[in-house]
Amino acid sequence: MLKAIGKIGAFFYCAAIVGASVFFTIKDADRNLIKEVTIEAGSRINIGDFFKDCPDDARFVTDISGIDTKVPAVYKLKVFYGEAFEKNVTLRIEDHTAPKGVPIPKSQYASLSWPDASECVGYLYDLNGIAKIEYRDGVPDFKLTGDYMVPVVVTDWYNNSTVIEVPFHVTDDHNAPLFYGIHDITITDSPDAVINYFDGITVKDDYDEEPRYTVDYSKVVMGEVGTYMITYSAADVAGNVRKQSAFVNIKPSNDLNGASGSGSLWDSQFHNEVYKMAMELVEQLKGADDTETALNIFTWVHSNVTYEPVYVEQTFEGAVYEAFTRHGGDCYGFYACAKMLLDCAGIPNMTVLRYPVTYNGHYWNLVKLDGEWYHCDSTVFMKHQWLYFKQTDLQISDSRHHFNGLILPERAGGTPDLTQYYVYDPFINDQNTYETNAYDQNDYDQNAYDQSDNELIE
Repeated sequence: MLKAIGKIGAFFYCAAIVGASVFFTIKDADRNLIKEVTIEAGSRINIGDFFKDCPDDARFVTDISGIDTKVPAVYKLKVFYGEAFEKNVTLRIEDHTAPKGVPIPKSQYASLSWPDASECVGYLYDLNGIAKIEYRDGVPDFKLTGDYMVPVVVTDWYNNSTVIEVPFHVTDDHNAPLFYGIHDITITDSPDAVINYFDGITVKDDYDEEPRYTVDYSKVVMGEVGTYMITYSAADVAGNVRKQSAFVNIKPSNDLNGASGSGSLWDSQFHNEVYKMAMELVEQLKGADDTETALNIFTWVHSNVTYEPVYVEQTFEGAVYEAFTRHGGDCYGFYACAKMLLDCAGIPNMTVLRYPVTYNGHYWNLVKLDGEWYHCDSTVFMKHQWLYFKQTDLQISDSRHHFNGLILPERAGGTPDLTQYYVYDPFINDQNTYETNAYDQNDYDQNAYDQSDNELIE
């Protein structure tokens, strides 16, 4: 009996030992298994990721060949291991990788709208696509010229973001393009006459390499004698616009009708040389603003050019060349020299012609300063040795400066009654009206013409 009890006890003891061994084996197998695994999107699924110490026989029971690891998702899988165990596990595919890209350096005019942030980055890559691209600190608002780093945030569809620093060169451009070579044009009234309005004219800008420019010649009536204003316009990419006017003089084929020694024909012989001289001189004459620069220009011409009659037809560039090199010229030379320097300085200006031509023609400049048009005349006169600068119609109303105000823009100080003060038309004004206008007739006779020796005086 005791032996039987002993055998039974030994059996249960052995069974308990075996059971405990199996229990702890299963427990150890469970502890070795990782039941939930997260991998980065785009990674490979590896059986070893599901075990702390991967068994040699570990494998997936579930077919994983159809799983696209590029797409975040959650999968329930079954694994086999330890020669006996099949267990359910969870695979999570998640995207935690921020997009990648490179900055695209940009040049920006402060006055223009800023580009969309998407234009500032390139070579973007993200496994699941870009959701948005934006300026981190809002659209920039830099007003001053300089180099800046602008942060741009690129975000994917799983809210992963990367910040890309984009270099910007900002230009604060308020300078309109400059015209070089704008000149009055003289042609005959032949119906076959042709005008090349851009002959010899160039346009330059301090930043824009190809500014746009046009000319409005709608007022010109070909074949009809007269003086017509044309207006050139130039615009740069920053939106700065400059307008500059000149005149087309259509004359009878056999009539020069102007100041002796004056002219406005185009002269390519001196073009490059005189404009180079003018540009170099303007650099020395530039002031704090257009008014100061213009005063320096007229003072220089008035002080450095000596009046001398010219009895041959001169071109615009030829007259300036004489003024620059020989420091001599008639009124046309003074006017042309000042005009070329004003053009090179980028100061709007126009030509004014004496009207009517009674004894001798005369040229001077109309200059836009402080937003208004003023008369300026650098010519040295016998009875007027000082400079005419920034003059209104009334201030310059002497015998030398009769003009047709109808073809000019409104001048500073308000434009008076043109028919009373500034336009003499023998068909509508009688001689008494002319003599009693705002001019001193004695001054007119003595200053404009020396009766004693018949010598023409400007």
